Amino acid sequence: MDRRRSCLWRTPAWLVLILFAGGQAGSGLLADDGLPAGLTVARHAVNRVVLTRGDRQLVVYGATREDAPQADVVLLTHGRRDVIWAARELAETGTRVVAPAGERYWLEQPHAFWDGFTTQRFHDYGQQSTKIAPRSLEVDQWVEDGQQIAWGDLKLRALATPGYTRGAVSYLADLDGKRVAFTGDLIYGDGRLVDLYSFQDAIPEAKIRGYHGYGSRLAGLVTSLRKVADASPDLLIPARGPVIHDPQQAIARLIDRVQSLYRNYLSTNALHWYFKEQRMRQCGERILGAGADIELMPYAHHVAAPNWVFEHSTSRLLISDTGNGLLIDCGNQRVIETMKELIAKKLLKRVEAIFVTHYHDDHTDAVQAAADEFDCPVYATAEYADILEHPEAYHMPAMTANAIADVTVMADGQPTKWHEFELTYYFFPGQAYYHGALLAKKADERPIFFIGDAFAPSGMDDYCVLNRNLVHEDEGFLKCLDMVRSAPGKPWLVNEHIPFVFEFSPEEFAYLETRYRERIETLRELFPWDDPNYGIDEQWAVFYPYGAKVAAAAEEELEIRLTNHSDKPREFTMRPHGHGGIRILDFEKTIRLEARQTGRLAVRIKVPDQTGNALVTADVASEGMDFRHWIEALITVE
Repeated sequence: MDRRRSCLWRTPAWLVLILFAGGQAGSGLLADDGLPAGLTVARHAVNRVVLTRGDRQLVVYGATREDAPQADVVLLTHGRRDVIWAARELAETGTRVVAPAGERYWLEQPHAFWDGFTTQRFHDYGQQSTKIAPRSLEVDQWVEDGQQIAWGDLKLRALATPGYTRGAVSYLADLDGKRVAFTGDLIYGDGRLVDLYSFQDAIPEAKIRGYHGYGSRLAGLVTSLRKVADASPDLLIPARGPVIHDPQQAIARLIDRVQSLYRNYLSTNALHWYFKEQRMRQCGERILGAGADIELMPYAHHVAAPNWVFEHSTSRLLISDTGNGLLIDCGNQRVIETMKELIAKKLLKRVEAIFVTHYHDDHTDAVQAAADEFDCPVYATAEYADILEHPEAYHMPAMTANAIADVTVMADGQPTKWHEFELTYYFFPGQAYYHGALLAKKADERPIFFIGDAFAPSGMDDYCVLNRNLVHEDEGFLKCLDMVRSAPGKPWLVNEHIPFVFEFSPEEFAYLETRYRERIETLRELFPWDDPNYGIDEQWAVFYPYGAKVAAAAEEELEIRLTNHSDKPREFTMRPHGHGGIRILDFEKTIRLEARQTGRLAVRIKVPDQTGNALVTADVASEGMDFRHWIEALITVE
């Protein structure tokens, strides 16, 4: 880690509180004649919703004791820490807490989750939110779908409304002649969502695990939205965002947007190749409805690979006329054994080098073992070399725990000569942001572009939102499509999961690009942020390292890495929180980033003298955005 920062700005806690309380966009009391008598809504990072009846108060989501001095009950709609923090002060000073039974594990046993996650974060194909509380929250009443909560002469009804989380509920109340629905994070404003990555999940009926379940819980979202609409509310009061005064219109818009998004996703989906049409239709009908019109891209032209490319598992071996080989990826020991068999049979002299296309475990688990076995260097481009060398410092899907030592870093676009081959290394952020590609040209033969897992003959491998498929013109799949289309020699494409080489025609390039641009426009409408990447990139704000092992009672320096996806400069403000005995010693408070730039803020912590796992979380705010306990670092005290 870069430890050159020795002078951190020491920030008094009282000043940080003032900055975060007063500096958030849209905060403050909503003076709204449309609210029922006795109901107030103050717009904050989490809305402070207080219903006053005589000398009693009911709070939804959370508030401070100063906001609600007479609060005797607080209603929670789900168990994510970026919302429930708002209820802790009331809960810990005697207010009764009501929460959904479907979120009980996350509220009662977060310690069990975090203890397990120290190892389970590697080889993770579930892709569930890690916005889990650092410590438990005591709940007095667990509610199920349809259950009533009595408060004085008022009866509120719980509705199971899964979507943003699996076990979320909403609450219905008839107040002053109006029906009000408190909907949590089910909807934001006029038909929008906070993010898309929280909806990644398995699709059991199609036998698809969470890693491949793009927007899976949008199916539950649509059902939940219709359930709320059927209750005919006059107002929706969400956990975040403005009060919604036309619920039917907002719900209809959100359903239309998510269905348009999913229909578009299916039309360019690589899973059509892997899982075939029937399973894709099962996925589509969950969200679009039975018998829905589903468009799937027909398979592109594909043929057998030339004999100088040897296929095995998720690896490829580039074989020179000299008999030497260049191995592309190595996901398991069987690949190494196969290389040794080729050498024993004198079909291969030696493996001279390894190129790694991306960080996923099925491509990297045995790379270091192969490098040791064949005494050869490992190559990658600069953009993802660090995640290969330090996987523990990241939290990404399908990670290996096996670090690769001393990666030889190649520049994006760097050409080299290897025997009779002309090789060019590329940063290629397709299936995942941390991804590269290798273009190989042999004499007069058609070149081959080894593109990792970025494309398949049926489209794009973009089924896991948490892989960071960014959608600016010069990033993500638009960048990769342009690179493939403009590559010299019209190369064949190789995805190592597919036992063919393939190519896209000019018409197929146009189709993929047109559909993807349409999706970007839908994403712009779907999120309230000024750039859609904030809604699909969970790691626009992230701790580095994500996981750290620290000696008891020692000090450690962390970084918060921020990406300004916006087309304008932004100032970001952060505030870290230590949990489980971790103390925040000092930190850098703010950073100004130019449009499309990244930056870092330093945080110095001291860990406790007892062993175990503990968290550091951080609030992150900028104009129009205010998220509390939004990111985390997992510290193991040894």
